[in-house]
Amino acid sequence: MLKNGIIPKNEPDIRVGIVLPEDHFTEIEFVTPVKPGYRVQGEKQNEALKTETAYQVRLDNGKTALYENDTLLLTADMLRIVPQETQPSISPRQGLRLKRVISGRDFHWKKYIDVTLSGTLEFAAYENQLIVTNELPIEHYLMCVATSEMGAECPEALIEAQTIAARSWMLANVEQKHIHLGMDVCNDDCCQRYQGTTFLTEQSIKGALQTYGQTLLYGDQICDARYSKSCGGVMESFSTIWEGADLPYLQVIADAKKELPEWRKPLSDEANFRQWVNSVPASFCSPHFIPEEQLIRYLGSVDEEGQYFRWQETIGQSDLTAHLNRLHGLKAKAVRQMNILERGGSGRIITMHVELIGPDDEILQLELKKDFIIRQSLYPKFLYSSAFVVEYEPSDAEIPERFRFRGVGWGHGVGFCQIGALGMALAGYSARDIVAHYFPGSKLEKIY
Repeated sequence: MLKNGIIPKNEPDIRVGIVLPEDHFTEIEFVTPVKPGYRVQGEKQNEALKTETAYQVRLDNGKTALYENDTLLLTADMLRIVPQETQPSISPRQGLRLKRVISGRDFHWKKYIDVTLSGTLEFAAYENQLIVTNELPIEHYLMCVATSEMGAECPEALIEAQTIAARSWMLANVEQKHIHLGMDVCNDDCCQRYQGTTFLTEQSIKGALQTYGQTLLYGDQICDARYSKSCGGVMESFSTIWEGADLPYLQVIADAKKELPEWRKPLSDEANFRQWVNSVPASFCSPHFIPEEQLIRYLGSVDEEGQYFRWQETIGQSDLTAHLNRLHGLKAKAVRQMNILERGGSGRIITMHVELIGPDDEILQLELKKDFIIRQSLYPKFLYSSAFVVEYEPSDAEIPERFRFRGVGWGHGVGFCQIGALGMALAGYSARDIVAHYFPGSKLEKIY
């Protein structure tokens, strides 16, 4: 596993969580390929598996059990499915096919997909749930991340820039959300989207090879290179989204070559932000650089077609009240209004209050803080971002029938804007230009 604060001198292996305890899996199926061959290892077992064969791993009294159809083959505390030969290189759809893995965990685009994984798979029990970990070299992982995060048709400069950002974030190893599970990261948007070799392309392999070991540094530290789908025209600061101090290379700046005339500062001012929502400035992530109807060509394979630069969602009174009650353990009758108390530099909301009518007609105040909680709380399928205004329908009703959210961008908006980077690449900017724009003051170095 990676060590926090340590700059590696050689390419490390990493451990990626594919199935987590919160997925509530107690069994899963995988299919072996023609090549390479695989072996299963338990405490004492080390046996070859058949090729092109479906196997099931199930929890059995706190242990992991391997089945072929309904025939029990072996039981162990932990099962490791290991390639019989070392894999110096990988190719599209190389490896074991793991069936019905969650993609978009806790987000509105959640779905189940089959993924093909190179390297070693490890199956274990954790608090009566099955967990699955993929162990592989970091550069193989990065080849897969590039096209899991963005689609195969993206220009070379974008793939290279995305790979550099992903490598830097991974090696900075700041969050360590899953270290208690023996995992460096998970496979999903809470860390970095990873779907193995499922959507791997020769282009993403080339992007990793051409940037091998290239990492963003600020001083003597690896940059915590955050990224999201679309900033909406202005990048956000670290402290608006997460707890902790701001970082000098994650700044509130325009996603453009020069200042945008539509950006009336500060966007923490409600009047300025409302004007911003109603504008379509010529930022790199805007339709001026990449028309939204063309985005589906470039987005990762599990993303959905839609409007990301400027968007709107509507929810009915009963649906919103039920969602808030369920999520926050309330017994409210209705939502009266929402009051936005503080915004960050891109207009993303830091703190807001939701005013509700309680079971005895009393007024309740629900405080929502920070990007994730706000987006999760106000829409069952997760709002695209926390940079939005709220409109009531009817507008003069004491108890609105519907709430309309009109917002900007997709994701937290900090650091690397993927659609903006796509716009830059299509406009002829190099990978070095792109990462310099999104991480000002950083330097790009080959560390191994």
